[in-house]
Amino acid sequence: MQVFKILLATFLFANSLFAFTEINPKVAIEDLKNGNMEKYKQDNLSKFTNEALVKRGIITNEAELTREIPENITKQNIMNSINCSFIGDEWTATIYDIDAKAGLVTCMVAKKGDLYNPVGLFDTHYPNLQKHFKLDLKKAEEENEGLISVVEQQFKPLQDSIETIYNSTRYAANKEYLTIPQLLTAAILTDTDIIDYEATAATNKLQLKDNFASSYYDENSNDFIDNREYILTDAENLFSVYTGLSDISMAYLILLVGFFGVWGLGSKFLSHVSSKAEDKQNHEKFSPYTAGLILGVLLFFPTSFKEQITNQYGEVVQEYDLMKSKYQEFEKDGYNLFSSWADKATKVILDNEIKSIIDKAGVGTKDQIIQTSAGFEQAKKLTDFTDNIQDICNENIFNIPGLKDGNGKYQYSKDPNQPFPISEKWAFVNSRIGGSTSSLYYSVKDGEVRSSSSYNTSVLNKVNANNPLDNYYPVYSLSSCGKNYYNHLNFTQKEKDHEEMFYDLNNQGANAGNKIPMLEGLIKFQYELYRDWGYLSVLGLPVTKMQTEYIGGLYKTNRNEVLEKLNEDVKEDSWGTHMIMSSIPYMFVPGAGTIYNIGVDNAKKIGMAFGTTSGSIAGGGIGSWFTGLIGAAAGIIVAEAAKGLVGLALAYQVAETMLEITPILGVVIIGLLRFVVIMIKIFSFHFASLFMMPIMFARENIQAISRFTMKIFATMLELPIFVLSVWLAITASSLIHTIGDVFGKKIIIGMLENNSLQQNNFIFGWIDKMRIYFFDGFIEIAVAVFSIVIIYKLIISLHNTLFEVIEVQGSRALDDSIESMKNESSAWGNRI
Repeated sequence: MQVFKILLATFLFANSLFAFTEINPKVAIEDLKNGNMEKYKQDNLSKFTNEALVKRGIITNEAELTREIPENITKQNIMNSINCSFIGDEWTATIYDIDAKAGLVTCMVAKKGDLYNPVGLFDTHYPNLQKHFKLDLKKAEEENEGLISVVEQQFKPLQDSIETIYNSTRYAANKEYLTIPQLLTAAILTDTDIIDYEATAATNKLQLKDNFASSYYDENSNDFIDNREYILTDAENLFSVYTGLSDISMAYLILLVGFFGVWGLGSKFLSHVSSKAEDKQNHEKFSPYTAGLILGVLLFFPTSFKEQITNQYGEVVQEYDLMKSKYQEFEKDGYNLFSSWADKATKVILDNEIKSIIDKAGVGTKDQIIQTSAGFEQAKKLTDFTDNIQDICNENIFNIPGLKDGNGKYQYSKDPNQPFPISEKWAFVNSRIGGSTSSLYYSVKDGEVRSSSSYNTSVLNKVNANNPLDNYYPVYSLSSCGKNYYNHLNFTQKEKDHEEMFYDLNNQGANAGNKIPMLEGLIKFQYELYRDWGYLSVLGLPVTKMQTEYIGGLYKTNRNEVLEKLNEDVKEDSWGTHMIMSSIPYMFVPGAGTIYNIGVDNAKKIGMAFGTTSGSIAGGGIGSWFTGLIGAAAGIIVAEAAKGLVGLALAYQVAETMLEITPILGVVIIGLLRFVVIMIKIFSFHFASLFMMPIMFARENIQAISRFTMKIFATMLELPIFVLSVWLAITASSLIHTIGDVFGKKIIIGMLENNSLQQNNFIFGWIDKMRIYFFDGFIEIAVAVFSIVIIYKLIISLHNTLFEVIEVQGSRALDDSIESMKNESSAWGNRI
């Protein structure tokens, strides 16, 4: 078996390799002319397994792949310790890539003397390298104890606020706290395990069993607030109606059972007799039908649920009956399970969104300080490491001037700042099509390798008159130096970002002090909402997240900063026409025309008031009256001239605000409608199950019971899917604005640049520019409208999409009720 694996690996390597020397230079030149050089940017070299390395004699044993380097990572230690030259005499290898954080050095191997046809790659591991670049969180915490102490004290009000909200529901020991949706679900399921039916009927108010609680202590009012007060539905009436229906239904159910029983069993018997009389074979099996009958009786036959009310002496003072089926018990347990799932999912989402807001606000946390400090140290070490390798490549391995072509440009790199390629295939192809570069760049004699010092001592020991140095790779490959250059840029940027962030964390001062009350308000709002409303509190996220981004008091998003810069580029040299022309499309927003007319009608009054006021400044008497009259006349003229602009500006501001807050309102309103529809489904199916017992006499009774059960299961599943859909809608809306707004501005800038290059006539060029500004406004509206559409589609339709995947049919009739509401709302909007 082991031999088979090795042979298979060898076969795969042989088929995946493409010898560089087989590349036709004429084809490569044509590819260069046609811009088809992408295929040369990937080497597509496969990695050897350890077994294959030993089998082919590249190494003698697997232990050779674990290498050592001194803990002090200096340039000299890197040169002495990190190499791939320890392989067998018939092979040569060079460093192809280095992942310092993982302690991995990837080697490229070829047959000795065939350097431009590498056969594959293999990894070596340097434990000390991995240890040196490990993210040291413990050290970072110890070094920043003082700052952490200050930050924790600063964050204490936030932590206390969260703790207070959680503790407010724990005043009653050994009692399970119920949120408003849980109370509502228990009420519509007539759940006698939670609801005290007798006390509810006696007090005409929803009452709970002793092991449940719905009150919490509110510190603001120093009083207990009960979630039952929010249940405006007559819960006690639900129980009365259910009890009455279950009582009167029993007599009718007996009649229905008798009818369907005689009909169903009679049909089966007559079908069987008819088949016998006609000597036909009846393929219908009786046993599944019988199983369906038994299952129907067990699941749907109502049984009396009795509860006794006793006094302090243990005497029964009252007893009541409630008819329930086993199927309804299954419903109750299922809805409780999926409600718990939805609650926990909401908690995860809220915790992460609040954490994200805190991070964006720039108010440092303990974890953020530790991560930033440790990240800075790691990035600094990696920057130094890659800087050392860059020096080795430039000063010890390759002849940099020789890597340039006849025009003085780097032959192997499209980046003018560095000379190295990032793939071996790219280097080989460019060496063949270059004008004056060497085609043997790995040669000391005729190529770009500096000298014998570019090789490891183990290679130099193998060299003789019959085995020249050009048979071997230098310590580093061309592409490894190219990859290292970009790694160095990446780590340098990370070091800079971490340093800037750590500076901000050290200098929060009054800025953090101002933001803490804002964050405390958001946290209090969101977690109190979660305490009261459970999974329905996910609808508070638009206020916590979207409105926070809209107001911008806590932080300014990268998107806002980019948009401001792009807007400045768009409006450059517009002389105010951008503001006017890009505002016109907002007039198409419903209601904007009315606002415009209001602005126009009141502009004249504003102008007159301004003029009269300016006239009265001159003093009293005739002089003041005269100057006031002139001022009023001037005000009228100004108002007449500018009232159109006033109306436009007012309508634009109102329409823009509407489009910005509509996603927030959309999530809340559409989400509430979706929640109500789910509750109606639960309510409808629960009461309908009272009348489902005749289903057991259906011809395909097993299938009928199964279909009904899957409807119930689908409704249960809608609870966690509801939470997911709301969060996805919020995230998708943010994503649409992030991409759409920025991309739209880029398109406008491109159109303006194109217009300036192609239009020579100033007048026509200016007219075209105004058209582009007009188009800019339309893009902004389109992005906003599409955001609202996505919110609607996700919240309303996500569950149906998921049900199609798992082949479950939901209740489309009830789902379509929201679509009807949408159509009515659209008609109402059009009338506005």
